[in-house]
Amino acid sequence: TWWIENTTPEEFRPIIKAGVEKWNQAFEPLGFKNAVVVKVQPDDADWDAGDVRYNVLRWTASPSPPFSGYGPSFVNPRTGEILGADIMLEYGGMVGRLWRFDVFTEAGMLEAGMDEEDAQLEAELEARPAREVLAEQMNRCHAGAVMGRNSLLAAAAMRSYKFNDEEHAEFVRQTLHRLVLHEVGHTLGMSHNMHASTMLSPEELKDAAKVAEHGMCNSVMEYPAINFARNPEEQTRFYDDSPGPYDKWVIEYGYSVGLEDDVEEDARLSAILSKSTDPLLQFGNDADDMRSTGRGINPDVNIYDLSSDPVAYAAERCELVNDLLPSIVENFAPGVDSHQEVVRAYYALTGEYATQLRVMTRQIGGVRYNRATPAQLDGAAPYTPVSEADQKAAMQALSTYAFAPNAFDAQADVLAYLQAQRRGFGFFGGGEDPKIHARVAGAQRGALAHLVNPKVLMRILDSGLYGNTYDLAEYMDDLTESIFKADLRTSVNTYRQGLQLMYVEALIAALGEKSRLTGVAQSVVLAQLRRIDRQQRDASSPDGLTRAHRAHVRHLIDVALDR
Repeated sequence: TWWIENTTPEEFRPIIKAGVEKWNQAFEPLGFKNAVVVKVQPDDADWDAGDVRYNVLRWTASPSPPFSGYGPSFVNPRTGEILGADIMLEYGGMVGRLWRFDVFTEAGMLEAGMDEEDAQLEAELEARPAREVLAEQMNRCHAGAVMGRNSLLAAAAMRSYKFNDEEHAEFVRQTLHRLVLHEVGHTLGMSHNMHASTMLSPEELKDAAKVAEHGMCNSVMEYPAINFARNPEEQTRFYDDSPGPYDKWVIEYGYSVGLEDDVEEDARLSAILSKSTDPLLQFGNDADDMRSTGRGINPDVNIYDLSSDPVAYAAERCELVNDLLPSIVENFAPGVDSHQEVVRAYYALTGEYATQLRVMTRQIGGVRYNRATPAQLDGAAPYTPVSEADQKAAMQALSTYAFAPNAFDAQADVLAYLQAQRRGFGFFGGGEDPKIHARVAGAQRGALAHLVNPKVLMRILDSGLYGNTYDLAEYMDDLTESIFKADLRTSVNTYRQGLQLMYVEALIAALGEKSRLTGVAQSVVLAQLRRIDRQQRDASSPDGLTRAHRAHVRHLIDVALDR
């Protein structure tokens, strides 16, 4: 039995109750009726919400909360039995707490924070016992923060698409259902499943009947992108609002009634486990995912992605952002006292755009794993490099949405309106003018950091020995071409100038004393630097900015090669 804390707003109580009780769908096939029951704590209750005898869905409201929801539990250390749990729900998570200026003024956005978190983890592992640190990591959950980010995109899109009150209410219902389903899943003993979002194709996500059959993800324990359709007529669900096939399978294994005979019980459990190769039961947790630069190897195990073709889905999401950006002044400025709403919409949309660029990059050098037993694999290899076609599709998408001269043109008419609301001395020494180049550079840097990461480059080289046909030299040729070719005979705009310098500096660093590349990989990098130098020598420079830029690029290369 769960109790909704009596401080919870009344309008949310029935939504929370219905969401939590959706877990009964996983228990009913096992013969348990009303296994999960939700009640409301009476106003005159003689017990406190912190009483360990009660499992409470607690409601908090903080000025700057670190979460939108999380689900701590405590267990018997001898048996593993879950003795009790609470769910913490934060008011800010329901109303878009991340509509805060400071969250998105950093061009690195949320993913940069994840990179920093990885660096902090490495430092902690050096200072403290690994078992202690990793035990803490296993219990961390960012679902609320991820859904908060998703809600930013939705808030901007719903305003632009002029959603009515009923449509807004349905969005809130699905969002809150999804949050409580996820957090209750943790209290039932479930870990994250970052592979869950690859269950359906992009087209199937637009098919209401297909979505109704199994949901959009095989588990509610994912951190997926919100399914916000570019074409409103193709909108199905925003989020799954009931347990998926994987969730039901785990509940079957963990909670179904056992047999008294040990041999028969082992056989029964083995029969359940034998389903693990079912395509609907794909799994990969936080230890496998590719959320941070250079981390993980399997692009199917990631966050902020959706569909079996995450590059195509990400490209459509970038198109959605480009559709919405030109109209945010029209949609957010009228009838208000400042342009702050325009600024918020801009940061929300461009933040989502940058996130999807990073999703695209994970295909490059990716290797899919299969952790089935050798008997289940029946001779098939457990490692399969991402196909050359898929890697090239990712490169083409990145060329279009991250590196092309016009990649960021959709925001052009908005820039002069990005005036943040002043609060006292809130700007301090930073200046109130929008830092546009830093914003765009942050998006490009987030993508480029993975594309030239030493782990990725070495994996491309290594995987060439077991099936990867997109070799390192060809890949680096394609990357250099996407960053330099388009403006060799024209002016180089300032976005591209920053990108090209960033890329050259990354290549130079790859040749440095601290480089983690082998000599073979460094040979490819050196060839790219010399190619760029020749191209810049012979390229056109129709204006002063371009002329200065090309000279700068060549100077960096000259110094690096000690010429």
